[in-house]
Amino acid sequence: MIKSFLGLWILVFGPLFFLLYPSDLNPILSFNNHIEGQRYERIYQGTFTLIESRLDTIPIDTWPDEIEQLSQHFGYALQLLDMNQTHLGTLKWDEIEQHQIIFFNEEPEFLIKKIGNSHFILKIFVDSSEEEKIRRGAEGTVYLLQEQFAATEQEHWPTLLRSMANYFPFDLQIVPEKQINISQTEQNQLATDSFFWRTNFNDEITFYIRLSDGASFLLANLIPMSSIHPSVIIVLVLVFVLSISAGMFFWTYPLWRDLKNLLAATSRFGSGDLNSRAVVYKISMVATLGKAFNHMADRIEQLLKGQRTLTNAIAHDLRTPLYRLRFAFEMLANAKTDREKEKYQQSISKSLEDLDSLINQTMVLSRYSGDSQLLSFAKYHLAQLLDDECSSVVQLYPDIHYQLQIAPEASGKQALIDQMAMKRAISNLLINACKYARTTVVVRLSFVNETDMFVIDVCDDGIGIDESDWERIFLPFEQLDNARSHAASGHGLGLAIVKHIAQWHQGTVCAGRSDLGGARFTFTLPSRT
Repeated sequence: MIKSFLGLWILVFGPLFFLLYPSDLNPILSFNNHIEGQRYERIYQGTFTLIESRLDTIPIDTWPDEIEQLSQHFGYALQLLDMNQTHLGTLKWDEIEQHQIIFFNEEPEFLIKKIGNSHFILKIFVDSSEEEKIRRGAEGTVYLLQEQFAATEQEHWPTLLRSMANYFPFDLQIVPEKQINISQTEQNQLATDSFFWRTNFNDEITFYIRLSDGASFLLANLIPMSSIHPSVIIVLVLVFVLSISAGMFFWTYPLWRDLKNLLAATSRFGSGDLNSRAVVYKISMVATLGKAFNHMADRIEQLLKGQRTLTNAIAHDLRTPLYRLRFAFEMLANAKTDREKEKYQQSISKSLEDLDSLINQTMVLSRYSGDSQLLSFAKYHLAQLLDDECSSVVQLYPDIHYQLQIAPEASGKQALIDQMAMKRAISNLLINACKYARTTVVVRLSFVNETDMFVIDVCDDGIGIDESDWERIFLPFEQLDNARSHAASGHGLGLAIVKHIAQWHQGTVCAGRSDLGGARFTFTLPSRT
């Protein structure tokens, strides 16, 4: 749950933070800067032209003084910069040399443009509060316009308007004052600044500039107040929605794909294909679920195969004593002497004992094939349990020389075990070793600190086990095709029981060669203390 939530959260909010965080890589800010720059460039294009025209009429050494004087009539400062003392990026220099108006979205925002073929750059600041921004941003242009009209005779004003249309992108017209209904607030603003403005419902501004005749106003219509336009908002929203949608898709698709694979594997497995497994990538959100399903499928497949093998083996091993019983009963009915009757009665008794032993061993194997007895686990001293069980078993084989070797690091440690199961496992290993040993059986107990594991080695000096049979010997009812299979009788369930007990204790058991020349069985289990 946490992994899925974090993945979705990062994919949803990662692009959001990227789009909102102010940086040079932010596409929204870059787009906004571009739109804002275009707006300012269009607004101040005429202003730059008027200033350049003014500077062209005076010597270049008086430009700084003229700019300082003009700055008093601008709402923002004007600066004249020497190109040799100004540091800009390479791209900006290329644009400057092309006489482009360049917008800088900094604090404060400003525009720059190279003046003619000189080495000077004109810098106009454009920062403001909303009201102050409009007033201060318009003061310089209004002054230049008023000066231009004041220097032009009134009958030539229409011609001047037409010429201004080439570099002013807005509708300029002259309107008599009597046609304008001026409010008291606008009268006050007019007295202070000699101009006022109005905005419409589209956030567009119309400037009313008093001309030198005192009876007319120059109207500059539909100047955009902001670069934020509905189309711009739609583009930004679409970019945001598409970015988030793409992120969610790339998170959802792998999850859907893996769930689909898991569903298909489950369906095939339920239809009887025991080899069906789910293919799920490790980085998938359902990797744990896929791993659990595959583990379950492996477990079920092993259980079913084991059950099939066990059923076939039991049927096979039951057949032999049953045939002997049938034969003995038939012969007993036809026996003529007491000696013959006693012989067949002993055969019947032996067959019944074999059946009883087979049934008991099968029930024990069935018990230790499950995990339902885990509640019987407790802490025991494994060294003491091993000593007690070895002493009990070896008494049954007086001809076998027996040695128990307990390492010092293992003598005082406890293990979390099922006492009855562990006794049976040790007993089965010892009985197996004593059956096949010639003279000697050695039992060793050690403890490996690095892995926190107990290791029990049971060794004999018997005929040993071929390496090809080291794994097969732990299968139920498995009979080896060598001399060892004829050395003692049995049903082949003892070592299978030991293997299940080892797995039950989260340990292992394996066969190998003993340093005594015979077989070695190594039983390992974790202490879990």
